[in-house]
Amino acid sequence: MNEMTPEPENDHNLFRTLIIASGILLIGLIFGGWLFGSRRMAVGIACGGLLALGNTFWLKQCIVRAMRLDPRRAVRFAVIRYLLRLALLAGVLYLLIVRIGIDIVGLIVGLSVLVLVIIGSSLYRAARTGG
Repeated sequence: MNEMTPEPENDHNLFRTLIIASGILLIGLIFGGWLFGSRRMAVGIACGGLLALGNTFWLKQCIVRAMRLDPRRAVRFAVIRYLLRLALLAGVLYLLIVRIGIDIVGLIVGLSVLVLVIIGSSLYRAARTGG
């Protein structure tokens, strides 16, 4: 391939692109929250975004590890990791909201970063391919 031809997309490239775009959007939202909201909102956005991205990395690692296991062991491994991840995420959210008193709107905006990037990427791909 020459320098003008884009690299063909595969799962690794797509994941990397989504994470980089999510990080850029998260930084923009943090600064926007700080400028147009408050420091408290910016901290909420940062916490939500970092939780969303951390959860995504953990999910990817669990899937990769499960795919390398025997199918019978993989199901149990994936279910246990899913429940562990869900419980840990719920516990962290509880601490952030109830104990620390983080800005809930900011937290929700931060948690939505990856979803917003996936929607934007899907719309871009649909427009680019004409469908």
